[in-house]
Amino acid sequence: MKCSNCSAELKPIVAVDIDGTLGDYHGHFVDFSEGYMGYKPYMFPESELPYIHYDAHLGKFSEWWAEAFGSSTEVYRQAKLAYRQGGMKRTMPIFTGAQALCWAIRDAGAELWVTTTRPYLSLDNIVPDTVEWLRRWDIEYDGMLFDDDKYTILGHRVDPRRVVAVFDDIQELVEAAEVQFPGRAWLVKGKWNNGTWFKAMCDLDAAADLATNAIHTWRSEHERD
Repeated sequence: MKCSNCSAELKPIVAVDIDGTLGDYHGHFVDFSEGYMGYKPYMFPESELPYIHYDAHLGKFSEWWAEAFGSSTEVYRQAKLAYRQGGMKRTMPIFTGAQALCWAIRDAGAELWVTTTRPYLSLDNIVPDTVEWLRRWDIEYDGMLFDDDKYTILGHRVDPRRVVAVFDDIQELVEAAEVQFPGRAWLVKGKWNNGTWFKAMCDLDAAADLATNAIHTWRSEHERD
């Protein structure tokens, strides 16, 4: 497929979420929070509750965090601000299979767009910290989106027909992507969202195969355009 205005070759696009999909944000933030709060989740003196591992079906991560640390969502926001101000996103662990997924997308001849939701407070270091995290893990990308409604923005920024696959770990965001790109959104399952469900689900290893197949199919359909 070529651009009708400039005749440049247009490539298919795969959008992949960062926090929770490529990188272990939840585990990293809980570890940071233990140091920030000075105790482990459900270890505050008044609690007799056992530790409950977070899973997305339990509700919002901020609400689980507030209960787990015997605190409030306001303190959660303060901890999250400290996490971001301290450049912690640079040291977020990457999930096994995340690099292979990103490499497979570009090797198959598609554009990789990395996406994330907008920070609670805008910070100048968020973008460079994210860029540095991608550099450290040798992930090259063609586009980056920061927005709560990131998939609507993506659908406005590029021709939606070019988006062949979207991968995200949050059910509501996958459902939003499905509205923009019907039949092309996948919920990536991991240790933090085992209890959630979507009609199209996969792990990171399967995501690489799904993305590659979608890219090859798109290219074969448009190679003469």
